[in-house]
Amino acid sequence: MTSVLTSVPSSVVRDTTLLPFSLWTAHGPEASVLAKAELPNLRAWLAQARRVDVQVDKAQEPLLATLSPPHERAWAQIIGWSATDGALPWAARVAVEQGFAAGNATDGWAFITLCNWHVSNGQVTLGDPTYLQIDEATDATLFQAMRSFFAEDGIALHAYKPGQWLAQSPLLADLPTASLDRVIGRNIDPWLVGSHVAADALSPAAKLLRRLQNEMQMLLYTHPVNDGRSLTVNSFWVHGTGALPSDENKPVQQEPTVIHTLRQSALQQDLIGWLEAWQHVDAHVIAPMLARVAAGEPQRLVLCGEHEFHVYDSAAPSLWQRLRTHFAPTSLDTVLAVAPLKD
Repeated sequence: MTSVLTSVPSSVVRDTTLLPFSLWTAHGPEASVLAKAELPNLRAWLAQARRVDVQVDKAQEPLLATLSPPHERAWAQIIGWSATDGALPWAARVAVEQGFAAGNATDGWAFITLCNWHVSNGQVTLGDPTYLQIDEATDATLFQAMRSFFAEDGIALHAYKPGQWLAQSPLLADLPTASLDRVIGRNIDPWLVGSHVAADALSPAAKLLRRLQNEMQMLLYTHPVNDGRSLTVNSFWVHGTGALPSDENKPVQQEPTVIHTLRQSALQQDLIGWLEAWQHVDAHVIAPMLARVAAGEPQRLVLCGEHEFHVYDSAAPSLWQRLRTHFAPTSLDTVLAVAPLKD
């Protein structure tokens, strides 16, 4: 990961707004569309803010991307976690919040998300679990059918919300896994647990989870819950693995406001829908930020894409920046459009 950083006094506390999927990976003419985007509040923010940090992924074979996407890494940094790729303990954090971890999560936790693996032309693609629309009754039926298989391998399942459960086991404490946001709409093969290492180097935990996925696929293939469903539940994805840091019980100094409005259109590669979502963010997120800055409350904005994130601070811009902005306003394509990751 490469980084460009301009220091900001640490004594100044800033409310931070994190926008996942707010940078568009441009492969051609999209940049010209972004340049004309009607985002007046974002333009006003850029005219008075400073970009203080840029962090960009390095290409890494065989994935050509990190297991944890930039918005997850940025979020982890803000709350003080060390950035361990693929092992940011989001599930452990939820387990503590839900009371499953009895005040700690040292065992290791993971999300188990029910999903549809779509096979076409010899390739298996992970569909967005949102479209499964799993209700509470379906979730309860599948939970009862599958939990014993996990238990046999020493993994305790806890019901969390329809279509997503929490798994607890020491095996999950140090097991890197690919974020769901990395894999939706993509071929799963490079992202399966353990795929970032050689086949003969698979950890026992990775082998166990792969076997469980195979067993659950066979179970779900003939399960009555799929009768009549247009989109079947035929597998699960494991993600959010890890154990919370030993000092996690300390109060979090800063919890960002995370806005997920741009996620769905970005995952669908729907540029027009994404711009419409950005207009909503501009009016309902950026405008209030500007009002808080005007009221004397320092703000920070983190824009995140597929392979990088940019941090903007409301600290007063330099004289040169003010002059440049006045005579040559920032074009939005230079802010929102980013290049694809290269080797």
